[in-house]
Amino acid sequence: MHAKPGHALLLPGRGYGPQQPLLHFARRCLVEAGCEVHTLTWPKGEVGADVVVALVEEAAARLPGRPSDLVLLAKSLGTLAIPWAAQYGVRGIWLTPLLQVPEIRAALGALPAGSLLAGGTADATWDGDVAAASGLPVLQIEGGDHLLEIPGDVHRSVAALARVVTAVSDTVTPSIREDLTPLRGLPLR
Repeated sequence: MHAKPGHALLLPGRGYGPQQPLLHFARRCLVEAGCEVHTLTWPKGEVGADVVVALVEEAAARLPGRPSDLVLLAKSLGTLAIPWAAQYGVRGIWLTPLLQVPEIRAALGALPAGSLLAGGTADATWDGDVAAASGLPVLQIEGGDHLLEIPGDVHRSVAALARVVTAVSDTVTPSIREDLTPLRGLPLR
């Protein structure tokens, strides 16, 4: 990311909270990069893009600085904030973005540098071609489902998690980390 991040908003999935592996370790990457991470919770019932954006705007308004000073860490439902982020130049780590939503697809190209898209080829909400066309860094997990796990293969699932953590870490602190270098070439068969 261009400047050292100060504040981040964690936007969980509908049934995938901050204690789940992807968000837990991605959050730790942000904390280790110096971010103070604030976690949003969704209200009960149906939550659409309007609710997600309203809660993000409200949370952003309570934090110091401009929205563009924030980093968003979002999973699935939380990625409904992509059009808002594109409008305000907010960097984001977008895990399993809902790329079947036209407004999200349309906004991808306007997301700022320092953003990351990560999804799996076995996830119905992922479209690798749409992600690649965004011009953003993309991590695609072969065989990865909506949890970015490989069903029936715990070892490949853990390797996929390691790849996601490495990509998030490299996004928020873009430097070569000797302790993670061996994970870069790990094949996911």
